[in-house]
Amino acid sequence: MENGTVEDGVCSKESVNGSHDVWSCKNSDSSSADHLVVMVHGILGSATDWKFGAEQFVKRLPDKVFVHCIIAAFNYHSRNQFQRKAFGSERNTSTLSLDGVDVMGQRLVQEVLEVIQRKPNLRKISFVGHSVGGLVARYAIGRLYKPPRVENVDNPSAETREKNSCGKIGDLEAMNFITVATPHLGSRGNKQVPFLFGVPAFEKLANAVIHLIFRRTGRHLFLNDNDEGKPPLLRCMIEDHGENYFMSALHTFKRRVAYSNVGYDHIVGWRTSSIRRDSELPKWEDSLHEKYPHIVHEEHCKACDAEPNSMEDSGSDKLEEELVTGLSRVSWEKIGVSFHSSRQRLAAHSVIQVKDEAMHIDGADVIHHIIDHFLTPNETPERLLDFDAFLQKEIAGSFTRGMLFLFFQSYPNPLQKSQAYAVVKKTFVSPEDVVTQRIVIQKDSPRGVHFRRAGPREKVYFKPEDVCACIVTCGGLCPGINTVIREIVCGLNYMYGVDNILGIEGGYRGFYSKNTMTLNPKVVNDIHKRGGTFLRTSRGGHDTHKIVDNIEDRGINQVYIVGGDGTQKGAALIYKEVEKRGLQVAVAGIPKTIDNDIAVIDKSFGFDTAVEEAQRAINAAHVEVESAENGVGIVKLMGRYSGFIAMYATLASRDVDCCLIPESPFYLEGQGGLFEFIEQRLKENGHLVIVVAEGAGQDYVAQSTPAVDEKDASGNRLLLDIGHWLTQKIKDHFTNIQKMTINMKYIDPTYMIRAIPSNASDNIYCTLLAQSAVHGAMAGFTGFTVGPVNNRHAYIPISHVTETQKTVKLTDRMWARLLASTNQPIFLHSSDKSQDSVDNEANETIDNMKITSI
Repeated sequence: MENGTVEDGVCSKESVNGSHDVWSCKNSDSSSADHLVVMVHGILGSATDWKFGAEQFVKRLPDKVFVHCIIAAFNYHSRNQFQRKAFGSERNTSTLSLDGVDVMGQRLVQEVLEVIQRKPNLRKISFVGHSVGGLVARYAIGRLYKPPRVENVDNPSAETREKNSCGKIGDLEAMNFITVATPHLGSRGNKQVPFLFGVPAFEKLANAVIHLIFRRTGRHLFLNDNDEGKPPLLRCMIEDHGENYFMSALHTFKRRVAYSNVGYDHIVGWRTSSIRRDSELPKWEDSLHEKYPHIVHEEHCKACDAEPNSMEDSGSDKLEEELVTGLSRVSWEKIGVSFHSSRQRLAAHSVIQVKDEAMHIDGADVIHHIIDHFLTPNETPERLLDFDAFLQKEIAGSFTRGMLFLFFQSYPNPLQKSQAYAVVKKTFVSPEDVVTQRIVIQKDSPRGVHFRRAGPREKVYFKPEDVCACIVTCGGLCPGINTVIREIVCGLNYMYGVDNILGIEGGYRGFYSKNTMTLNPKVVNDIHKRGGTFLRTSRGGHDTHKIVDNIEDRGINQVYIVGGDGTQKGAALIYKEVEKRGLQVAVAGIPKTIDNDIAVIDKSFGFDTAVEEAQRAINAAHVEVESAENGVGIVKLMGRYSGFIAMYATLASRDVDCCLIPESPFYLEGQGGLFEFIEQRLKENGHLVIVVAEGAGQDYVAQSTPAVDEKDASGNRLLLDIGHWLTQKIKDHFTNIQKMTINMKYIDPTYMIRAIPSNASDNIYCTLLAQSAVHGAMAGFTGFTVGPVNNRHAYIPISHVTETQKTVKLTDRMWARLLASTNQPIFLHSSDKSQDSVDNEANETIDNMKITSI
């Protein structure tokens, strides 16, 4: 670590050119910090203007950033002991700062290049400019910009193409470009300088005499410079000119943010600092956010290539309209700040920067907002929240990206005005709320994985009138699908005022087969009372490119996908293709599988209904066998790879004598085998009931039945019929070998269970899932699925739930409870098997039967 002054864990050192280097005193932090943050001051600034902001940057991001504080106007001979990894430039004296934005910008270019040369470990760069400093920074990046490299390489790798596809700022990756109270549209007329009170006579007078006060810089601000017959400098800075890549440089930053005072800034008006026409100034309300009490409006403005409005329409002169239009060709996050309730409000222009910590500390929340939303190395822009999902490995650590955030959440949530939520004490979920995947841990064990809590956010990404949503159902039938469809439609319409909702008919292929219907609350009003799916379904048919092509063609920006493991894998591919194309489309998954084999979540919808309905089949089998001599009943239930339905139905029934599931191998003959158990029960009770999951004993069946290597349209291997096979085996054994007369009763209620409407419990559950998905999509999350984790609904990356399938763990207490209830054998040869080997064998069996396509 370099030698320097140490205070409060921060080292600072004055460099040879009068600037100050400030860094974390911790060696590991200072050595890993590779993100240069250049903070630029305005006219007549001092070395302390950004002191508070720079200190907060290093304190909060000690291992990521160091700050270079550029003072656009500073006395070269004044030395201020500025503390932090901030480089305080003294190159622009108070006199030289009046030489113009371009001259100050060129000096900034030289200083940044010197810092980069002095610090070879730098990889990223960001700018934060206050007042005129924001214009100086815009000029400087235009000079620092280096276009993408074009190499004559045959078949370059994807990594090489990506590396060379973006321009650089001084050979560094451009991250954040942030301006604070910067007069982007200049200061000429139109109430752009509030202390002139909008009086035309004062504005004309100021325009005429400004050069006498601020010389050439004043001419640049008032747009009356006419150097060698060229257009005003600010007009030139909305285009690339020769080696001045003003707009290309601005575009190469991953984020562009404009903080502006909505009032009480007597130096820079709201319109010029927020790059808006007068008619575009939004209404704002007092902040409801405890952490940022002075942030009153947030909006993400997408890039727009529209032509300038006419002067009559815009209410501003032609030059100002050109500036608005030119700067709007890149996207901006626009943050409105108000100190109207602060005692320091009359100094809002300085408070927003915390120019003096003692006098302007009310602006601290603005600085914290800048840092909390700052894009640091190894992050991607918070676009449509990246859920493939902000998993949190450690509460104290950072979120691991997976799901995605479309863009900055910018509009007030309509639920703020909802009568339904008027009495709710805490309507909105806090951004810091997380749900832990493991709730039982031991001392000193890792904190584990955490997911974003589901629910409505205070700000949303989509305007209701801009939303075009679609719903698609895929795969097999399951109780509750219609309830999910109904509640997505009603949630979008009733809670958020969305009217444009499409139903994609017939599964994934409906996207490119043009099968759609318009959905509204009236259309779906009573569909929850029916089984099946109102939108019809199919297996297979997934063609990622065709699907996304049609999503793009139809202008759809919210996609709700209801389906199981294979369907969710398809949703993940859609999400990745949407992200690849740069489309602002929210992709939300609602997990559907009657087998309850979706990983991470507590259970899938329809499962409770399936278990309840299975009781009817088990009860019928029990009545039948109890009424006959040596009655043996077999009930085959769903469960291709996971035996949850069979296990829970057995536990709920208490009439089942033996439960066979895919995870637990069994054998028929010999000591401890199934035949021995059946014989014993028949002697004791005169009857017995066996519940078998459809995926159980497949290796056994394959030994006596010709294997058929076929798959359904979803890519699932077609199973051999364990029900008929087991029925015949039992009948043959006891009739031919034991010479016993038995009465076999076989019931397969599979399609009866799949086709019924959901019960009350599942109806409520489906409502929660659907509304959680709607809240997430409206907030700008994408690439996520919803579901309860330890009884708390969360947003989970789609990729996380499709990595593996949930199966019954034979070493858990639930399976032990079943064995205790039925008193059935565990089907283990003590000489050569152990419980662990059964689990491994079961897992290997499942791995061999995994879905291989969608």
